[in-house]
Amino acid sequence: MSRRRANALWRGVAAVAAVAVGGVMIAAPPAAAATIDQVAVSQGGYSASGYKVGFAVADGALAGATSCRLLQGETVVLSSCTLGDRGTTWGDRVYEADFSAFDDVGTDFALEIGGIRSPRFAIEGNVWSSYLDEMTAFYRLQRSGVATEDAYPDGYSSIPPSEKIFHAAGHLDDAASEDGTQHYDLTGGWYDAGDYGIYGGNQWVAGNIAITYLRYGDTPEVAFDGDANGTPDLVDEAWFGSEYLLRMLDAFGGPFWDVKGSGGFQHPDDHTDGVVGTADDRRISGMGVGGSAKASGSLAATARAIRAAIAGGDIASADATEWEARATEAEDGAVAFYQHADTHRSDPLGGYSTTRGGIANSLLFAQVQLHLLTGDAGYRTSAEATIAATPFTILSNTNYWDMGPLSMAELYPVATSTGKTDIQRYLKRQLDYVLSSTDDTPYGVINQFKNFGVNEPHVSYMADILRYWELFGDERALRAVQKGLYWVLGNNPWGTSWVSGVGEKHTMFLHTRLDEQAQTQGSTGVVLPGALVSGPNAKDPLDMTSASPWYEDRPGWVDVGQQWRYNEYSVSIQAGLFSALFGLTAAGDAPWATGTPPTALTIGSPKIGQYVTDEVTVFAQSGASLTAHALGPDWTPMTPSGGASTGVVDVSGLAPYTNARIDVRGTQPSGAHSYTSTHYTVAPPLPTPDTPLLYDGFGRDGLFGVQGYTWVNWYNNHAGVGQVTNTTVDGRTVGRFFQNPATSMSQAKFQPWHHSVDADGYRYLSVTMRSPSPNLRLRIEVSDADSGHRVTGPTPIAVSNGWATYDFDLAAFPGLDRSQAKLTFWLQQTADTDGELFIDAVEFTNDVGGTAPVLSAVSHTPGALTPSTPVTVETTYTDADGAAPHAVELVMDGVIHPMSPVEPGDTDVTDGARYAITVPLVRGVHSYYVRTTDTTSSVVETPVVTGLAVG
Repeated sequence: MSRRRANALWRGVAAVAAVAVGGVMIAAPPAAAATIDQVAVSQGGYSASGYKVGFAVADGALAGATSCRLLQGETVVLSSCTLGDRGTTWGDRVYEADFSAFDDVGTDFALEIGGIRSPRFAIEGNVWSSYLDEMTAFYRLQRSGVATEDAYPDGYSSIPPSEKIFHAAGHLDDAASEDGTQHYDLTGGWYDAGDYGIYGGNQWVAGNIAITYLRYGDTPEVAFDGDANGTPDLVDEAWFGSEYLLRMLDAFGGPFWDVKGSGGFQHPDDHTDGVVGTADDRRISGMGVGGSAKASGSLAATARAIRAAIAGGDIASADATEWEARATEAEDGAVAFYQHADTHRSDPLGGYSTTRGGIANSLLFAQVQLHLLTGDAGYRTSAEATIAATPFTILSNTNYWDMGPLSMAELYPVATSTGKTDIQRYLKRQLDYVLSSTDDTPYGVINQFKNFGVNEPHVSYMADILRYWELFGDERALRAVQKGLYWVLGNNPWGTSWVSGVGEKHTMFLHTRLDEQAQTQGSTGVVLPGALVSGPNAKDPLDMTSASPWYEDRPGWVDVGQQWRYNEYSVSIQAGLFSALFGLTAAGDAPWATGTPPTALTIGSPKIGQYVTDEVTVFAQSGASLTAHALGPDWTPMTPSGGASTGVVDVSGLAPYTNARIDVRGTQPSGAHSYTSTHYTVAPPLPTPDTPLLYDGFGRDGLFGVQGYTWVNWYNNHAGVGQVTNTTVDGRTVGRFFQNPATSMSQAKFQPWHHSVDADGYRYLSVTMRSPSPNLRLRIEVSDADSGHRVTGPTPIAVSNGWATYDFDLAAFPGLDRSQAKLTFWLQQTADTDGELFIDAVEFTNDVGGTAPVLSAVSHTPGALTPSTPVTVETTYTDADGAAPHAVELVMDGVIHPMSPVEPGDTDVTDGARYAITVPLVRGVHSYYVRTTDTTSSVVETPVVTGLAVG
């Protein structure tokens, strides 16, 4: 993240030139020389004949004479390279350096632009083959029920794991029935992620591993036997996963269950005693037929892989009989799981299963693999019927939850002529979506940022379009996959490789309980070879006002709630990267340069990270070759006007700080679609008496409460225990704060994790509560980064047994920075008795007072306007009471731009003070209004100005 970008998006766009407003010249600050924040490259390296690109990420436009060269060590090996100005992305000016023509093989290369060097990287004959052992190492280290030092022979991967992640065999007592009265042998499988859960919807990755061997096993680098046991490691790993599926079948005859239970940050062998029948045995839960269908496809793929390895001589003849028996067992299991899923389609689908297309989509995976295994045409007929009935839609969920694209690519070579037509049509539409979405930024990343990192959908799409290239030879797909993997290997504005162990600067603080020190200050993180973390979020979960998108390799002990999601990994997140690396290894030096890029389509407004309110106008722009613009998700036709197409998104019903994506598509003459996306953040209300800011309503509402987490009892002074639970009392959803003290000196500390809130502009902390405990006393502290304040006064207060709202005046603490307020509640009992406090709502509020301000003399830059001519909007703010505005804001097309005083020294607003802002506007017809508040009266808005044409 660039140093200055954290605040740029919320502040609006500063004046870019001197502009005369009302006779006063508003002068832009003098331009400073641009600074290159970093030079980003693929830290995983490049293939000699492959596409090679890096980026300079700067805080402004670079001089035309900026140098660009390639070094090996300190020797210049490429004296110049051309910098392509890719414009502004996420607040940074981005320059692209393409050095694909350089094909020397070696190590210790660095791209240097303007004197700033990138991290070091290698150029190899086939760089992708360097990381295949890490891909299988990852799964071996995620194995449950085995000692990982046995599963991972010494030196197995070129990138070694951290010693502290090795553990003894864990969860040998999996699993008990839901009521704990019966035991099932469910040892084995892979831990889904770092929390040791084993989810039925994700164990399908055994099939993905088997399919990878089937697709690429003829490539010598793919059929490796790293543990020297006479069997390709891909077949070994697929069988390990399949054994778990067969245990599930033996236990239940067809249904598939989850086995959950995470425990603390300790190794899995310490979570339970490993003894069957004791109280700590993990229990099954969440039965789902989707997992059954996926298990069928996975077992069929494994049986195919085993037989292919025998036929190809990759399994020694002496072991062939044993392995053929395993293939038969897998085939029988595949048929049994399929029959169960097919006859129980109305059963619960289960977690981590297909959410688009339901059970038919999961069954498609099984039907295709069973047809390829058995040759039974009935499976193909069923599969093709599902495909024919599947409309193409943008997949809002990650592709590993949608078995369609993988299944279609698998079926295509043996499909009927009609089936081939349907499959190619669908997969071509997906390619169009991916190519036109990844051109939204210079980095080649799929534009699907949300609050669970972008990398999981991104690499899934990369694997899908690589299979498209394999089937149909579209070189644009092969190029996009290379660039897309460079993104996760460090070619991004954070200069971070999100693949553990790969690169000079790679993520260290993986969210995993294998790192037993993860929650300890001073922890250094771990390396789990090849693990891909989920990466950038739409926002920093610790700071809802942060820039978009956001990423930081942050140690786990500073995280709260769901903030681990940016460094989460899982066996299913890994699947796309796994498939793509093996596929690119098999592709070798295949050409990638031919093909016309998709027709450019852009959203001019809103831009990612901007704050919006009420009805937001979306401006889509493209060349004449794209028509029929439509607004997702329902593809509502947009209105062409003034050189742009517009549509409206109403955000008035969304909670403050909601992050959401807008999709737009246009149609080419051929009927193919081009896509683009942007993101917005819903602005909080301006602070007024009639717009209180709900922090927690204890019913999954409010800024903190919407995350679904309860408050935490961090600490108990002078012993005792505390607990918070969400419950219902007197028909209200409340937080129950409970203290069991050891003595009357005991104090229980409660906080909403480490969460802080921007309560700037609000005067009162208002808490609606009651306590049935006469001995209970409450102290509330509000702190910022530098100070803490006891807002309940010098001594704890008693709380009524009847519902009452207590208002604590924050104005009494002038040193408090309310924009980063952090709350702490302390309970203490006057005697050694239990105490309960029920809290219905925690809010920030204001009182009505004085007279409302007035906005007048609204104007904007006159004359013909163009996108290259920024528009200045001015207004006069007057308040008879002399109250300064909390904010004066321009709302242009629903996007909020904070305005600034024209004369900052003029603080007397009784006779009017002028405010202005200069913003660039995209082509089209715009509308705007200005709003303000003095915090003691309602929001004041000017009439809407319409018809502001920019051409």
